[in-house]
Amino acid sequence: MNKNIQLLDNSTINKIAAGEVIENPRSIVKELIENSIDANANEIIIEIKDGGKKLIRVTDNGIGIEKNDVELAFKRHSTSKIKDAEDLNYVHTLGFRGEALASIAAISSLEIITKTSDDDSGIRMILEGGKVISKEDIGCPVGTTIIISDLFYNVPARRKFLKSNNRESANINEMVTNLSLCTHKVSFKLINNCNIILKTPKNTTFFNSIASLYGKDLCNSLINVNFIKDEIEIKGYTTNLNYYRGSRKYQIFFVNGRYIKNKQINFAIENAYKTLLPINKHAACFLKIAIPTESVDVNVHPAKTEIRFNNEDIVMKYITESISISLNSNNIIKEVKKETIIPTIKKKPKNKCINNNIFKEPDVVRENSVVSKINNIFDDNLNENNIYHSNKIDYNKSNEPINVQQTIKDVSNKNCNSKIPELNIIGVLFNTYILCESYEHKEFYIIDQHAAHERINYEKFMNQINNKKIVSQEFVIPKIINLSHEDFYVTISNREVFATLGFIIENFGVNSIMIRSIPVIFAEANVNEIFYNLLDIIKNSSNKNEFLINKIVKHACVKSVKAGDKLHQQELKKLLSDLSKTSNPLTCPHGRPVIIKLTKYEIEKMFERIQN
Repeated sequence: MNKNIQLLDNSTINKIAAGEVIENPRSIVKELIENSIDANANEIIIEIKDGGKKLIRVTDNGIGIEKNDVELAFKRHSTSKIKDAEDLNYVHTLGFRGEALASIAAISSLEIITKTSDDDSGIRMILEGGKVISKEDIGCPVGTTIIISDLFYNVPARRKFLKSNNRESANINEMVTNLSLCTHKVSFKLINNCNIILKTPKNTTFFNSIASLYGKDLCNSLINVNFIKDEIEIKGYTTNLNYYRGSRKYQIFFVNGRYIKNKQINFAIENAYKTLLPINKHAACFLKIAIPTESVDVNVHPAKTEIRFNNEDIVMKYITESISISLNSNNIIKEVKKETIIPTIKKKPKNKCINNNIFKEPDVVRENSVVSKINNIFDDNLNENNIYHSNKIDYNKSNEPINVQQTIKDVSNKNCNSKIPELNIIGVLFNTYILCESYEHKEFYIIDQHAAHERINYEKFMNQINNKKIVSQEFVIPKIINLSHEDFYVTISNREVFATLGFIIENFGVNSIMIRSIPVIFAEANVNEIFYNLLDIIKNSSNKNEFLINKIVKHACVKSVKAGDKLHQQELKKLLSDLSKTSNPLTCPHGRPVIIKLTKYEIEKMFERIQN
């Protein structure tokens, strides 16, 4: 390290500044689109190749840049949007720092073509690493086109940390989707590797913009938010209880037309839905917040995605209040829909299901078929009325009360582990906890029936995946799901991941997919909910390795028996028998305990039968 203080050269200064503003291709697209919106464009076309690493081209029909200003536009801190520090208190444009173009040019090869309505011809300028290489007049329409190639060619350390092409493309897709909601007067088109991924109309409503970008399920669940109080206006849409996701990605908000990220707003939305949605599930929410410009500091972060409110507590209170009012003013009763599927397996013809589902007979029963796979997993001694159905304990139901003297033995199967001794069921507490005792060991056991069934389902599904023998079921009519542009892209890009899990998915047109089959373990689950859960996990994961698969499989517990489900004698027998065969019967896949044990000695101490 040089101990002497020295001034950095302009090239180094520009690269450092670029590192603050330009993190990845997504941030470049964001800056260029915001410039186009500020230039009053109503048509913006974004084209990318290889996740933006090879090419980013943004074309708009805005007012363009004057010929004499083009070179100046690529100098640091040059801007037409503010004049002095006082203007920072009243920023009405998306950009204002004058850093974006200079930062982008510093770490790429850049070409700009622009023309104003007052000029007879346009101008074309090429820069390499921020230096002007050529400049010439050119014929072109009014507006601006900026072409970026060879991103981070002179900052290899930054280029090395870029994500895969698919991930960078998905990030750009998400950014364009969010910004396209910023103003419904602008038409957006996103082209990825010569394929049109996203296209929105112009001169439409906020709701129609959402509808053009997201699936039918989401749009059908939207309710209006319209709130004005103390110069704060909150408008937009939020979802009722029929739609929720496993992440907050679908909570999108704008403050004075600027797309921002703010965890406090996320928490304010969650407060409105408190006790209404399942744990770790989040509503979709699209809010436009208008607040006096002097009450907001947008000059917090170079990327301009973070802002600061003068009276944050009041703003958050009003956001929660606005959503709560909408929820209380609408019918938000959750609907329950039954899925219709075809099992591809049968034990024997006489066991054919005769409920309301429509079934398709299997064409052929082969050796090593699904039947044999299931039989390999479960106890060979089960009778025909005790068949285990993987996602639900669907035994021969009788109204016979539990036999409190029923003994469960786990030593009859050679694959049983010895972590659970021979147990005698003595009762059930709160229709949730199975109470057992061991005469031999003088111990008392409490078993959580939901956690136990989660462990059973989890290990069963993991075994099927590891052995590449997923037991699937087909739909009578394939399930069609309409998706947002981003969800469609991620789904199609990860079809092999879904296939590994037993989900056969096909492209069904523009932003629609067709699910042909699902794993048996999800047979009676809400297919939309399961699909979105898995999709959110894939979107939020940085890789597709065994960790991702393991994380996904933990969702196999969605149709496990729940706390409060009343289980009968045969069901309790089967549950404990299957639990004894798992590799780890002591915890559920999420790490919660399955079994709690108290010795006779400990109990007698609690009753003070034994003195310390």
